[in-house]
Amino acid sequence: MDKSTRQFPRRDKKTLLLTLLILFILILSAAVLLIRYFTAGKAGTARIYQDGALVREIDLSDIAAPYTFTITSTDGSYNTIKVEQGAIGVTDADCPDKTCRNMGMVRSSAYPISCLPHKLLIQIADNDSGIDAAAQ
Repeated sequence: MDKSTRQFPRRDKKTLLLTLLILFILILSAAVLLIRYFTAGKAGTARIYQDGALVREIDLSDIAAPYTFTITSTDGSYNTIKVEQGAIGVTDADCPDKTCRNMGMVRSSAYPISCLPHKLLIQIADNDSGIDAAAQ
């Protein structure tokens, strides 16, 4: 067998594969960081619905200082909502399970906040596309 036609030793193939894997991971990490960098600070608009009707609309990118307000339903139950730069959440409610309060502050359209006993829904619509994560 001629030395010029020999294949790479097994050790060189492993090194090449490991190098390619590390390079792929670095490129993927850089892409994720770039996407996060260019989408940061583009807060959406929070839409608050109660019993299917739009109650309030808040631009989350235009908040000077955090504030809270309370939405009271027709049966006297309430949800206290906190708004801050880029985020919205329920801080207090008199519903039995308090699932809405436990969701914390939401910053994206991926997870709407809902309080089923009070028929309350908070959705964030992205300002860029006008499309939120919920099916329209």
